[in-house]
Amino acid sequence: MDRVLRYTGIFVFIGWTIAILVNFPIYQYTTKQATLFHPIVDGVLFMAIMLVIYFVIIKLYKNKQSFASIGLAFLGVISLAMAFYYYIA
Repeated sequence: MDRVLRYTGIFVFIGWTIAILVNFPIYQYTTKQATLFHPIVDGVLFMAIMLVIYFVIIKLYKNKQSFASIGLAFLGVISLAMAFYYYIA
Protein backbone atom coordinates (compact mmCIF):
# COMPACT_ATOMS: atom_id res chain seq x y z
CA MET A 1 0.00 0.00 0.00
CA ASP A 2 2.93 2.33 0.67
CA ARG A 3 4.12 1.96 -2.89
CA VAL A 4 0.63 2.68 -4.25
CA LEU A 5 0.36 5.88 -2.21
CA ARG A 6 3.87 6.97 -3.17
CA TYR A 7 3.36 6.30 -6.87
CA THR A 8 -0.05 7.98 -6.84
CA GLY A 9 1.50 11.20 -5.58
CA ILE A 10 4.39 11.01 -8.03
CA PHE A 11 2.13 10.26 -11.03
CA VAL A 12 -0.20 13.14 -10.13
CA PHE A 13 2.84 15.43 -9.97
CA ILE A 14 4.14 14.21 -13.34
CA GLY A 15 0.67 14.46 -14.89
CA TRP A 16 0.22 18.01 -13.60
CA THR A 17 3.62 19.01 -14.97
CA ILE A 18 2.83 17.54 -18.40
CA ALA A 19 -0.61 19.19 -18.42
CA ILE A 20 0.83 22.60 -17.59
CA LEU A 21 3.45 22.27 -20.32
CA VAL A 22 0.95 21.14 -22.96
CA ASN A 23 -1.61 23.80 -22.04
CA PHE A 24 0.85 26.61 -21.41
CA PRO A 25 -0.70 29.13 -23.85
CA ILE A 26 -4.07 28.80 -22.12
CA TYR A 27 -2.48 28.85 -18.66
CA GLN A 28 -0.39 31.93 -19.46
CA TYR A 29 -3.41 33.75 -20.89
CA THR A 30 -5.54 33.09 -17.81
CA THR A 31 -2.80 33.93 -15.31
CA LYS A 32 -3.28 37.64 -14.74
CA GLN A 33 -1.69 37.87 -11.33
CA ALA A 34 1.99 38.59 -10.95
CA THR A 35 4.00 35.41 -10.76
CA LEU A 36 7.00 34.84 -8.56
CA PHE A 37 9.29 33.45 -11.28
CA HIS A 38 7.50 32.32 -14.44
CA PRO A 39 4.00 30.82 -14.84
CA ILE A 40 5.38 27.33 -15.60
CA VAL A 41 7.95 27.43 -12.79
CA ASP A 42 5.37 28.72 -10.32
CA GLY A 43 2.91 25.99 -11.35
CA VAL A 44 5.49 23.22 -10.96
CA LEU A 45 6.71 24.63 -7.63
CA PHE A 46 3.13 24.80 -6.37
CA MET A 47 2.52 21.19 -7.31
CA ALA A 48 5.85 20.15 -5.74
CA ILE A 49 4.74 21.79 -2.49
CA MET A 50 1.45 19.88 -2.72
CA LEU A 51 3.41 16.65 -3.28
CA VAL A 52 5.50 17.30 -0.16
CA ILE A 53 2.35 18.02 1.86
CA TYR A 54 0.83 14.79 0.51
CA PHE A 55 3.82 12.76 1.69
CA VAL A 56 3.90 14.51 5.08
CA ILE A 57 0.21 13.79 5.66
CA ILE A 58 0.73 10.12 4.72
CA LYS A 59 3.64 9.90 7.18
CA LEU A 60 1.60 11.61 9.91
CA TYR A 61 -1.31 9.25 9.23
CA LYS A 62 0.94 6.22 9.63
CA ASN A 63 2.32 7.51 12.92
CA LYS A 64 -0.88 8.84 14.46
CA GLN A 65 -4.16 9.41 12.69
CA SER A 66 -5.26 12.26 14.95
CA PHE A 67 -2.17 14.31 14.00
CA ALA A 68 -3.00 13.85 10.35
CA SER A 69 -6.58 14.99 10.94
CA ILE A 70 -5.41 18.05 12.86
CA GLY A 71 -2.86 18.84 10.15
CA LEU A 72 -5.46 18.56 7.40
CA ALA A 73 -7.91 20.73 9.35
CA PHE A 74 -5.19 23.34 9.92
CA LEU A 75 -4.24 23.38 6.23
CA GLY A 76 -7.91 23.62 5.28
CA VAL A 77 -8.49 26.62 7.53
CA ILE A 78 -5.39 28.35 6.18
CA SER A 79 -6.46 27.63 2.59
CA LEU A 80 -9.94 29.01 3.18
CA ALA A 81 -8.56 32.10 4.90
CA MET A 82 -6.17 32.76 2.01
CA ALA A 83 -8.93 32.26 -0.56
CA PHE A 84 -11.20 34.64 1.34
CA TYR A 85 -8.40 37.20 1.65
CA TYR A 86 -7.61 37.09 -2.07
CA TYR A 87 -11.30 37.25 -2.94
CA ILE A 88 -11.69 40.47 -0.94
CA ALA A 89 -8.39 42.03 -2.06
